[in-house]
Amino acid sequence: MIDWQEMLTIHQELNQFARVMLVKKQKKFLTASERELLAWMYLTKSGCTPLYLSKVTGMKKEAVSRCLKCLYEKGCIQREKKDSDERSYSLSLTKQGEDALQNDFQIMLQTFYDLYREMGEEFEELCRLISKANQIMTKPKEKKDEIL
Repeated sequence: MIDWQEMLTIHQELNQFARVMLVKKQKKFLTASERELLAWMYLTKSGCTPLYLSKVTGMKKEAVSRCLKCLYEKGCIQREKKDSDERSYSLSLTKQGEDALQNDFQIMLQTFYDLYREMGEEFEELCRLISKANQIMTKPKEKKDEIL
């Protein structure tokens, strides 16, 4: 079993990795939350709703609403009312939204591509393990008060 000092070292290594992977020096048009919402809308391809985006991202509905308002004001998204319910609408990217997403992600993903070139197949294994860890950490847990 890993003791708390070793786990603390691992924690700090993961924090450093996350900081290095997030490129901060280049000016980006979108905030991280806006980028995440646009990415989900792009990947989903079918009419996303604010509720869907809240569920898939884990963001609170109010935060999603604020981001969507900003994205709408930036011209990145459009709203389409649903015929079945006047209060409900779906969201889609505009051409400007797709361009903003592409430009920002070229900046953001450069570090990942650099790491991929250096690590090769080990990078793919790292990504597989991160995906597995995300699945484990996001599935419902039994109530446990124990840390160790």
